[in-house]
Amino acid sequence: TLGYWWSRYWIFTDDEILDLGREMKKHGVPMDVMVVDMDWHYTYKDMHERLGPDDFGQRRGWTGYTWNRDLFPDPEAFLGELHKMGYKTSLNLHPASGIRPYEECYPSFVADYLSRTDDYDGPKDYIFGEGGYLYAGNKKPVGKPGYRASVPYRMSQKEWADAYFNSVIRPLERQGVDFWWLDWQQWIESRYVKGLSNTFWINHAFFHDKEVNGAERPLIYHRWGGLGSHRYQLGFSGDAYDEWSVLKFLPYFTATASNVGYGYWGHDIGGHMQMKDRKRLTEPEMYTRWLQFGVFTPIFKTHSTQSANLERKIWAYPDHFDYMLEAIRLRYTLSPYIYTMAREAYDTGICICRPLYYAYPEKDEAYRFNEEYLFGDRILATAIAEPAGADGKSSREVWFPSDSDWWDMALQTMHKGGSRKTLRYSIEQNPWYVKAGNIIPLASRSIMNLQEPSDTLGILVVPGAGKSSFRLYEDDGVSKDYDSAYAFTLIEKNRSGSKLTLTVHKREGSYENASPDRNLYVVLEGVKTAPRKVLLNGKAAGKCTKGSGNITVSFPTVKAGEKNRIEISF
Repeated sequence: TLGYWWSRYWIFTDDEILDLGREMKKHGVPMDVMVVDMDWHYTYKDMHERLGPDDFGQRRGWTGYTWNRDLFPDPEAFLGELHKMGYKTSLNLHPASGIRPYEECYPSFVADYLSRTDDYDGPKDYIFGEGGYLYAGNKKPVGKPGYRASVPYRMSQKEWADAYFNSVIRPLERQGVDFWWLDWQQWIESRYVKGLSNTFWINHAFFHDKEVNGAERPLIYHRWGGLGSHRYQLGFSGDAYDEWSVLKFLPYFTATASNVGYGYWGHDIGGHMQMKDRKRLTEPEMYTRWLQFGVFTPIFKTHSTQSANLERKIWAYPDHFDYMLEAIRLRYTLSPYIYTMAREAYDTGICICRPLYYAYPEKDEAYRFNEEYLFGDRILATAIAEPAGADGKSSREVWFPSDSDWWDMALQTMHKGGSRKTLRYSIEQNPWYVKAGNIIPLASRSIMNLQEPSDTLGILVVPGAGKSSFRLYEDDGVSKDYDSAYAFTLIEKNRSGSKLTLTVHKREGSYENASPDRNLYVVLEGVKTAPRKVLLNGKAAGKCTKGSGNITVSFPTVKAGEKNRIEISF
């Protein structure tokens, strides 16, 4: 969920998608989710142009449940190959046109549905009689005598929903579909229950079915369906333009969704489509800045519409590839912090992305500087939303909250709390800030997939004296046992004078397949020369590696069930 998602509205074959997955690995791009847009099923686009809308007034072929065997001749093998690569899979679904007679699932669904109820919207046994049939919501009858009739979408009826999940959805899931992208775009309210939101109810129904019948944590990907939609994670914001002005709006848009509990959602990174008078190839600079911003959003997904202008493979932009890859790698490196903040959101209801006024309600700046927000409890996030000037740099005005100084991870300098600054960043610099003196847990620097078990724990230490702590959360990442099977590890930091002490307490709690070991490393931000002395549990240890404005100290393997103390003298 919290890793990188690939998606593009494009007519891919199975081989093209599998090759894309291999290219991701070849180029060293971490990834967790491969989304297949609507062309996984037959879409009949040419038929829509010839024949017009379907029986329910919708675009012909927009709804579909039958694999396009020209593109995907063996769905089970295709999905199995993606799973072997370590990718979860999601299929796009527009369910408004119900079940049409040409679908492979039609006979079994109709038999299942009619065995459950006599109350259905359609001709007897779903065979048209003379004069056709007038479906609810339609203005005129449709159908030819003796022909099989379409079954209209009716998620509001329990018998219809039960037959739908039993005979349509779960068979596809057994083939290997991990979760669904529910892309409801049609009429707002149910045609059968007055006042019932179709978007909200389909979110509820799919989530509930996974909750009851799925072996893993329920997950759907959907559009906002009104208040209460936070119950059915995850969400997306819809089709945005690839414009700097849109990127500029997103920090505000992303963070304020937390006000209605809608904390797990994201955007089409890079922009979904283009304005009619702004057709052009993707601007690599803007795409880079969008990816850099995306690191600090709940869902990290690139996507675009069916346009050759909107390429989303980052290796298609060789001059910007390193910067784009660094953004994706940063997302994965920060995953222990993000996952812990996700647990905090579960426990408290406070979302990962937080408007500044959550923490600073008495400060006018917390309301006026709405292009920045808190990402968890100790990271300040923003976005570069303008192209670079003649000096190769872009401006970003920032207000630094007054309860702390803030370490600039891009410029590697400290900013005084309470100050307002206009800063300049080159394209390789992604502006994000950490409260002075704080620590942040990190993943392995070589992580490629969040589904891989890892016993590596890094600790980022930013400049600043005094004490700080972090309570790291861990669980198996898959099961529904997160209520009872999980663990916390307290990490404490104390900086006094020329000595830094880090204490990694023993893991408290347990979960399935928890590693008994830890491979520790520490990143000392703002430190340019190797420490004078490094001790692990009182003994000399640690290998120092010099980075760009920091020192990394790697340690031998330790036991997660024991307290470990690191002492560093400068």
